[in-house]
Amino acid sequence: MNLKVYQAYYDTAQLPHLDAAFLPYDNTKNETPHLREFPMWKELLVRHGGSDAYWGLMSWRWHQKAGIAGYTFTSWIDSNPGYDCYHFDPFAHLQNEYPNLWVQGDQWHPGMLEYANRLFPKLGIKERAEELQYRPDNWGTCNYYVGNSNYWTSLLSFMDECLAISNQDEAMHKYLYVDGRMYNGHVIPNFSFVTERLFSLHNFLKPEFKVIGYVQ
Repeated sequence: MNLKVYQAYYDTAQLPHLDAAFLPYDNTKNETPHLREFPMWKELLVRHGGSDAYWGLMSWRWHQKAGIAGYTFTSWIDSNPGYDCYHFDPFAHLQNEYPNLWVQGDQWHPGMLEYANRLFPKLGIKERAEELQYRPDNWGTCNYYVGNSNYWTSLLSFMDECLAISNQDEAMHKYLYVDGRMYNGHVIPNFSFVTERLFSLHNFLKPEFKVIGYVQ
């Protein structure tokens, strides 16, 4: 398998924390910090779109969050061919406590359910966010996923659609770009916490893609 698993760093002081199994991704310019990984995903789609590569972008804090070596993750991917997307969820146990990540997210990012319930009808989803029941492989609390070109094209197109809807709604736009919470010593807009949840929603709405989650 042609694996291109990157690991972003935002400061050269983070280089010692990177995993040798991943490819360093220099984001020290970080011109749009409020958008987090989103611009890097777009750049990687341009770089690898249409190829046979499977790619993803891990956090520089992979070891802290994941608790496994990068090689363990990439070897697992190599050992399980035939899927469109592979992901690692450090908090997979949450699927036993919540019906979906919008309900879970509302506890940590108040207003998440209101945002979702404004978004869902515009996507043709009839259920309210509180009623949506995810399958196990729909869950993904961190952006630790590796996919092929078809998967990434679909996922980012879906995210673009959701963001375009949000940008036409004053309350949704405010929730994404103005409202936020303290995270690692900084106030982080809700943009990144919403896009994390769009991965799971995409999987729920697009069952034609074969997605597998790492099981510890």
